[in-house]
Amino acid sequence: MGQRALACLILLATAGCAMTAPGISRAPDQTMVVPVTGQQLVLSGEMTTTRIPVGTSTEPRHDLMIRVNGQPAVQGTLVTYGATTLQGRAGVMPVTATCQSREIGHADRQFDCLITVNGQQATPMSFRATPTGPQPPVSGM
Repeated sequence: MGQRALACLILLATAGCAMTAPGISRAPDQTMVVPVTGQQLVLSGEMTTTRIPVGTSTEPRHDLMIRVNGQPAVQGTLVTYGATTLQGRAGVMPVTATCQSREIGHADRQFDCLITVNGQQATPMSFRATPTGPQPPVSGM
């Protein structure tokens, strides 16, 4: 029996072996208008969860990509516990994603992100990773 299987059997009696599963969580596209220019922008976002080796086990990694009009504007890795701020650009406009991680259940995390474009706040985007893969976000941001 492998070390991982043995560890799961040992942990099964206490906490179980649920782990955040890999997958891609997508937020619905949203449209915003830049006040000064009247330019209409379409924002989209996705979070890719992977498992990376750490010692004899693995840990989840959550990579965020925010696009403006289909072009990458913000990308980076979210911290599993706490807040992350990522910055980028859409042409000449600064784009910021400020994301807060919260635990929904065992190995079930949601990342609630406030996106701003050129200082104007867009509708929040949420992404969720669970033991069974991406799931719809829960309300209560």
